[in-house]
Amino acid sequence: MAMNDPDLQVIARHLRAEGQFGPLSTAQLMTLLAESPRLTAGPGEILLREDDETRDHLLLLSGKLEAQRVWSNHGAYDQSYTWELDPAHSAAGFSLLAASSRVRVRALSPVVFLQIGADRVDDLIGWNQQFAMATGTDPEWQRRMRLIKEIGVFHHVPLENIVTAFGRMQPVPVDARATVVKQGDEGDSYYLIDAGEAEVIRTDPMTDETARVGLLGPGDAFGEEALLQDGYRNATVTMLTPGRLLRLDKADFEELLRPSVVREVSPEQALAMIKEQAAVWLDCRYDTEYEESRIPGTLLAPLDQIRGDVIKLDPDKTYVVYCRSVRRSKAAAFLLRERHINAVSLQGGIKSWPYEVDTSPPA
Repeated sequence: MAMNDPDLQVIARHLRAEGQFGPLSTAQLMTLLAESPRLTAGPGEILLREDDETRDHLLLLSGKLEAQRVWSNHGAYDQSYTWELDPAHSAAGFSLLAASSRVRVRALSPVVFLQIGADRVDDLIGWNQQFAMATGTDPEWQRRMRLIKEIGVFHHVPLENIVTAFGRMQPVPVDARATVVKQGDEGDSYYLIDAGEAEVIRTDPMTDETARVGLLGPGDAFGEEALLQDGYRNATVTMLTPGRLLRLDKADFEELLRPSVVREVSPEQALAMIKEQAAVWLDCRYDTEYEESRIPGTLLAPLDQIRGDVIKLDPDKTYVVYCRSVRRSKAAAFLLRERHINAVSLQGGIKSWPYEVDTSPPA
């Protein structure tokens, strides 16, 4: 871990003791922290002014900040109160400046901090409150909803869609060594593992070599790639232990989950995001396609390897994912969001990209 890299789990546990973050789970807080921009500033730099409209939580990881709150005394004159934030003096390892108005913030030294969206926090708290109302006192519903509460992609789905989806899911008991989906079969269902463990096996269509490419456990999902591409299973999933799955039919997946979590951007929007350093390109095609041509500055993460490649991606960045058309990129964006990586899909893919492409041999 590099200097100043935060231990998100430790920070999340400490944040739960703060009033405004208390209603969130540790997993939700870790997702929130991973999504929050990690920023730096130099001595004397102003981070916030008292009349700024944007108000987010600032979580100081290193360095010192000066904060000054200004208010009016019966309209006659302004009063102020000044204090310092220094994580070196905090047992939690960070200092928190909660979102509020009329506060001016200045760096007293080089600082590293996370900017946590206050609106996003409010959305999650509201989601949890609706969640509690939806589950009521039914232990089966509570157990099912706890399962999806920790899955990143569901945080972007309206709660009413989730409740409806879980009402339509069918529990499927499975034995050890049972094959749930087989590579090459048509995709017709989306699965969540309720209990048990499974392995993902893939055969390379070019070499016929077969290898284990993943392990799955409770809270993991599979089957989405074939549904998002309207195609066929690209791997075989076999249970390692007895367990139980929750199965959602393709039509219900299309109606309730897909529209909320697969966001597309136009080439113009994507290019602006890249130029503003608000996003990074990610090519989810095969190596041979990437070698032939690619959008300049692109990282490669083929769709059939993307579950394993997630650990190589920066959770603080947004990725614009593309393929030849759009079918694979939608699946890749969905998979990344399931794993708490912010991703969008490029409309039309590289075949409709109207700007420069790189055809030189990759470095």
